[in-house]
Amino acid sequence: MRMIDRLFGRTDTKAAEPASGARPLFTRVGPGQAIGTPRRYDRLADEGYRQNVVAFRAVNLVARAVASVPVLCFRGDEELVDHPLLALIRRPNPRLRGENFLYNLAGYYLIAGNAYALAVGPDGRPPRELWLLRPDTMAVLEGRDGLPAGFEQRVGGICQRFGAADVLHLKSFNPLSDWYGLAPLEAAAMAVDAHNDGSRWNLALIQNGGTPSGVLYQDGADSGLTDEQFRHLKAQVEDRHTGPVNAGRPLLLEGGLKWEGMGLSPKDMDWASAKNMSAREIAQAFGVPPQMLGVPDAQTYANYAEARQSLWEDTVIPLVLDILNELSHWLGPRFGGGLKLVPDLDDIPALEAKRAEKFNRINSADFLSRDEKRDALGWSKGGREGTD
Repeated sequence: MRMIDRLFGRTDTKAAEPASGARPLFTRVGPGQAIGTPRRYDRLADEGYRQNVVAFRAVNLVARAVASVPVLCFRGDEELVDHPLLALIRRPNPRLRGENFLYNLAGYYLIAGNAYALAVGPDGRPPRELWLLRPDTMAVLEGRDGLPAGFEQRVGGICQRFGAADVLHLKSFNPLSDWYGLAPLEAAAMAVDAHNDGSRWNLALIQNGGTPSGVLYQDGADSGLTDEQFRHLKAQVEDRHTGPVNAGRPLLLEGGLKWEGMGLSPKDMDWASAKNMSAREIAQAFGVPPQMLGVPDAQTYANYAEARQSLWEDTVIPLVLDILNELSHWLGPRFGGGLKLVPDLDDIPALEAKRAEKFNRINSADFLSRDEKRDALGWSKGGREGTD
């Protein structure tokens, strides 16, 4: 079975002995070997996103959920309804609205394990625009103190460099690299290959009339086929009995030739079960309940509502919080500091049941005063504390 190429590795470096109290040394991974390079990203994007319906659906499901969450801006406990940072998030650049910006950012992160955003504006002033940079065009310029010294982008033979403060690098945890994240698709690579190759095998079988492969042989012949006879027979089989047009055409044998099937049928291979198992593994890599992707026999939860709630609580909300925390840390100081971007989870339909349960539990607590109940529900701060 063809597998996605694995390009892990690292360059040899000669590290000096650390002085007392010095920062730890970091593995130096060159751009050609990193997670998210063109050789890795294009394969993951092609095999795992463009050609695999399960991964495609999982990425879009999570990314669209992330983009659907309203973003609020706070300075301490004060909500800032009209603030330049909030306006920038809602309209990062002339080409993208805020929802599309977050959708694409999450999509890059899920496919490559890395997502990059560039802040554009006057030096020392708040940025006027935010632009996403495709992960396969980016490389980290490694710093000796464990922090990036900058970033380099190569597009169409043109190279340009950006300062470390001008680029947000959102990356997942990668135990094999200090500079690049690990893509969920990399963890699911074997399942993606098994799923894709299973579909290709089934399509090829259908195009050949549903007949598994086999072999032509002579039984009890005095002599074997001559080279000319072999070439003629091979050409006849290829021209008349392969491809969708020739599916089901009978094979007429003569001269003592016999047919012996060698391939396995879909039933023999338990094809459907194998594909469903691969689909479940792909869903697990993205943190999506399999039944939300239409995988048969994957009823992990009692009903769809429970699966949807699990998707939000275990996958979407942690990713939203991670993205907004990184944006706050990156952009907040440029707008005067003390700013924090937070998600507004009060109107998420998938969490309605949990909100109602929490309200009833607190409202029925007779030992709490009215003000204490409001505090517990987060209403004293505008109801912005989520569902916990």
